Amino acid sequence: MSLTKEQRVQISDFSDRLDFIHKGGLMTDLDGTVIQEQEGRYFMPEKVQQGLMDMYNTTCPIVINTMRFPMSVIKTFANDWYDISKASVPLVSLNGSQIGYINKETKSKFTFEEIDAFPLKKAEINHFISDIENILSNAGRIVVFYYPRDWKKGEIIWIPEKDRLAEAKERYKSASKVYTSDLQTLKDNLAEEDICMIFLKVSQDAGTSFDHTNFKDFYSSNKVDKLFGAKKIISHLDREMSNFIGAGDTPMDVFLKEIGQAIKVGNMDFHFEFNSNVLRLEQVSDIGEVFTEVAKTCVAS
Repeated sequence: MSLTKEQRVQISDFSDRLDFIHKGGLMTDLDGTVIQEQEGRYFMPEKVQQGLMDMYNTTCPIVINTMRFPMSVIKTFANDWYDISKASVPLVSLNGSQIGYINKETKSKFTFEEIDAFPLKKAEINHFISDIENILSNAGRIVVFYYPRDWKKGEIIWIPEKDRLAEAKERYKSASKVYTSDLQTLKDNLAEEDICMIFLKVSQDAGTSFDHTNFKDFYSSNKVDKLFGAKKIISHLDREMSNFIGAGDTPMDVFLKEIGQAIKVGNMDFHFEFNSNVLRLEQVSDIGEVFTEVAKTCVAS
């Protein structure tokens, strides 16, 4: 679907301002925003690739803001993204709890360089343990995904039942480690190093009335989210949030609240208010055309 005349005007009205050129940039989510998934395969549509190429031919900084952990970004997207960027990529990861750069060291090796991290506090870990104690006591079935600040450790998965271990290892092949233990051992493991984020996946046995909606899915430190991380990295870049264009597709993309020009991909309801007049796109491929339009302004200036 091509952009309408009104959408093109909306883009140019924002991107042709000097404040955007000198103090702005582009911040984008990955999955569902610039990346599509089809039958388990993740890919960037050709139009989006072209749009990003056009953007990288300007001086406009591009920041990735994703729930993914650094190793996942590296293994899944770094090679193809670097073919477009030809430069290190600023990254906000794990719901704003770790920020830095994806760097290319050699022809086939990428690393993550941390700028800052905001791990869970001891009391927050204890609260999480209390939550899963309550869930398990009410016949809930859980899988715990946690992400150490040491990015090389990747994704670690814990399950409480030994008889589910083989199944979990087969299902979550991208994890660095899948293990089972008693709850105290999990608590000790979480306490012995900085943990940036925890994801809790909950299901329940058939026939039970347990309601797990009172428990969180994602645990990160208090007030740390994708907006928090966005502010931190934009400040590091000596840029301004109000002069950025931002793109996302889910309510987790809260950085769009305060971005200068928000782009919403897809039809999901965000349940929050925006500072900007939102540019709405139906599908991932449409955003490539937006990037190309923005790039024209940057080149012209």
